[in-house]
Formats: sequence, C-alpha cells, structure tokens
Amino acid sequence: MKYLSGVFFLMLANIASAVDCRVNGGFWLDVEVGGSLGLNVWTNVAFNASLDRVLLDGYTLECRHRASASSNPSLKIQPATNIGVVLWPTVSHLQGGLRVGSNDSPIPVWSGQYLAVLGREPLVATSVLGRPYLKRPTTAGSYINIASGVGLATVNLVLHFSNNAGSKTLNLPIYVRSNNALNLSPSTCTINNNNPIVVDFGSVDPLAVGGDISSGTPYRKSVPLNYSCPDAGISSPIDIKLVGTASSFNASALATTNPNLAAGLTRLSLLVAPGSSFRTSISNSSGSDTVLFTLFRKTGSLPVAGPFTASGTLVMSLP
Repeated sequence: MKYLSGVFFLMLANIASAVDCRVNGGFWLDVEVGGSLGLNVWTNVAFNASLDRVLLDGYTLECRHRASASSNPSLKIQPATNIGVVLWPTVSHLQGGLRVGSNDSPIPVWSGQYLAVLGREPLVATSVLGRPYLKRPTTAGSYINIASGVGLATVNLVLHFSNNAGSKTLNLPIYVRSNNALNLSPSTCTINNNNPIVVDFGSVDPLAVGGDISSGTPYRKSVPLNYSCPDAGISSPIDIKLVGTASSFNASALATTNPNLAAGLTRLSLLVAPGSSFRTSISNSSGSDTVLFTLFRKTGSLPVAGPFTASGTLVMSLP
C-alpha cells in the first residue's frame, strides 16, 4: 500500500504596524510601544485678524511606517471619533475646532476626518495636517488670556493602517501646549500709551472765567484719548473713570490749587464728575474719544492772580 505524504506550510502574515511619529524633527516615537504616552507639542499662540480666531500653530507633526513595500500597507491618520479635540480647562470656556487645510472642523471633530495618508514607501515621513484653533469670544466679559507653557488641547489621533493580512488601529494623543503668552483682555490696553495728559490754559483772565460749565467760558481745551492694546483682536466695551479730588464748591469738577477755580471734564456734552465714568469701546485693539476740559470759577468770586494746578487720573476698566 502506498501512502501519500505531504508537508503543509502554514503561512503567517503579520499586519504591518510599525509606525513612528515625531514632533519638530525630534525623536521618533514607536506608536505601538509608547504611543499611549502621547507627544507634547509646543505651539505658537497668535491671533489671526482675518480669520478672527487664535491659531495654535507653529509645529510640525510627522509620521512614517516601517513596513516593506511588498506588504502593500496603507496608513491613514484621523482624529478619534467623538473626542478628536479636547480643550483643557485653561481654555475650556471657549469654542474651537480643528483646521485641516482650508476646511474647519468644529469641536467635536467628526469621525473619519483624515489628516494624512501615507503611501507604500517605508520610512518616508508624511506631515500630519490639522491644527487646533480657538474662536474669539463675543460675550462681554469673556476673553482669551493664555499664559506661556500651559496645556491648551489634546488632539486624539487614530492611526489606522492595513495590508493584505488585515487592519489595525493605534491611538496617539497629541498634547498641545502654549509656547508664548497671549492676552486678549482690555486689561492690557492703555490710554495715550500711558503718557501724561497736560492741559495748559495759559494766561487766564479771572473775569472771563465762566461761573459754570455751560456759561460759554473761552477757557476750553479739547484732548484726544487714544486707546491701544498690545495684542490684536481685542474688542470690548470699556469704562473710563476719572479719579481725583472734587472741588469744594462743585463736586462735579476737579479741585485746583486755587479754591475759587475748578476744572471740569465733559464728553459728548456730559460732565464726568470725579469718581464717575463714561462708557466707550475698543474694536480690534484700538479706539478713541475726544474730551473737553473747561475752566470755571465759583459763582460770585474773583479768583486771586497766580499759578494754579489740578490733577486727576483716567482709569480704564471692564464694565
């Protein structure tokens, strides 16, 4: 009797899953071995006026695979379903999203948004597109104030790849941190670049000084107030408060060193008394007003001759 004998060779094929990623040309991280730890990226935080948003940009994330071309791998990188981008507590009160090329993906980023596709060539790095952004808030009292070095967002990537043997996925969180500070709050803005405002009435004829603000006194000086902010993109209502000592004979005006003279500040024909304020605004980090300083005397008095001075401070604040 003859017997048939044969040898069966069991062919085992592994899914090509050797994937490395790095940030800004740094060390390559084996995603399968240490991908759960994630990668830290330090981003330049800057306001883009044309887009009206804060961009978290200035870094390069690259990924590559180490599979042979014969295994025909295809690697795709996409944000994880439902939690593609998570804002950290420092900016969680803001809205944002992920910008991929010219397309915007609001948070939460939808499933299947590809950020890169790697071809068959092994060890060829491909830049992973997609940058988080923050929308500038429009609600009064809500501003962007980011300190240097704080965590801003986590971009949860899913690396999906396949070959003839099947498919596999790996997770890779990207921790986005600020490389610089950005304050879009009016608290950083100044009036006339913080330079002193000097109002010189020159030589004053005591008899020509009016007895009240509306008397038509010739001693009036217009003063421009320019509001400027160091960072672009600040738009908000603001209050300008006059701080100083009120006159003894008229609490609505500043006292001078001459007890029978007082200096009043008006804006839009309304008197701004010491301790009170007027409401104005800044738009895209700038604004302006013109105020009027008027000199007047105590009714029935004749101010004595000689030099006199008065002082006050204008304070900008949020409503």
